[in-house]
Parts: sequence; structure tokens; C-alpha cells
Amino acid sequence: MLLVHGDVKTASAWVRQGVVPSYVIPLAGWSAVVPGGPSQAGAPYDDAVAMLLARRVPARMRAAIGLFRLDERGVVVVHPRGWRALPRWLVWERGDGVARLPGHPVAAPGDLAMAAGVVPESVRAVREILTDPVSVVDDVLADLMGALALPGERLLSGQVKDAEGAVLVEPVTKAIERFSRVTKEDSEIRAELEQL
Repeated sequence: MLLVHGDVKTASAWVRQGVVPSYVIPLAGWSAVVPGGPSQAGAPYDDAVAMLLARRVPARMRAAIGLFRLDERGVVVVHPRGWRALPRWLVWERGDGVARLPGHPVAAPGDLAMAAGVVPESVRAVREILTDPVSVVDDVLADLMGALALPGERLLSGQVKDAEGAVLVEPVTKAIERFSRVTKEDSEIRAELEQL
């Protein structure tokens, strides 16, 4: 689930320009975007969760926070406010706790609190949640939502279709074609470079 600042209309327009059909749900102060079907892009871009997780959020919809379960990991991505701000990542694995995501800036507990707009005292609670290596991934994500006072915890457990105001938004054909063209060109360039 990705929580963005922006109304349902703005979030829906953003989803239409991507490749992942998603439910857009109005929440208190946020709009939730939850994958609602498989990615419309071909392999290796066919994982809807990974595609939504990796997608840049435009400045007008930030700060944004994504909380996802990816295999047996909890992944949190923070899109801070600011025109040139880069997303920051936090990965939690059972038994290990917080792990680094190579090549990506790390999100600190303070980054999560700032994006959520909660008091600095919440940082301690976030830290405690993240340093418990024996919790279950789903519990860690739900506990983080509670500590950060984020709405929509029931959406994490899959209660999306019945959520009040939930609308399934499909990507437009032009956006899917554009993504396919760009990824095909990228693959061709990489293949040419490997032959040099």
C-alpha cells in the first residue's frame, strides 16, 4: 500500500499513467494506492507490488509512504517532500531486523515520522518496532502504521475492495505502450553495450 498526499482524483490520474491497476481509496488526509491486479508490463516488470514500490511519486503528492510485504520482507519507502528529494528505503527481515537495500538511500525512523507528519516522540516507538527481530512481517508493518498514526491499516490485510470509496483504476493503453517502448529500448542498448 502506498499512502500519498493528494485527493483521489490526483492519485487516480497518476495510476492511469503507470502500468499497475490499483485501487485508490480516500483516507483521512491521504489517498491509498493498493495494487488491484497484475502489472500490465511484460517480464521482468510483471510484479505489481514491486512496480508500485519502485515508482516515483510526483512532488505534488509527497510526502508519501509505501508499506509493502515483498516475499518475507517488509519494505517501507519514504518519498520526502521537496522537488529534488530522493526516495529512501527501509527493509525489515525476520531474524535480522533492518537490512540495507544496496544502492538505495536508507530511511531512518525520523524520515518515517517526518513524512507521516507525527511528533518526534514517535521515532522511539518506530525504532523499537524495527529492532524486534522476532516479529512477523505483517505485524511490523501494522505496528509501524500505528506508531506513525497512518490511516488504512485494514488495507494491509487485504480488505481493499470493501473499503469505503475504493475505486479500481486501470492504466491507460498509451502509458503501457510508452513503458514497453522505453524498456525495450533500454534492453536493446544494454545488449549492444555488452557486445562491445
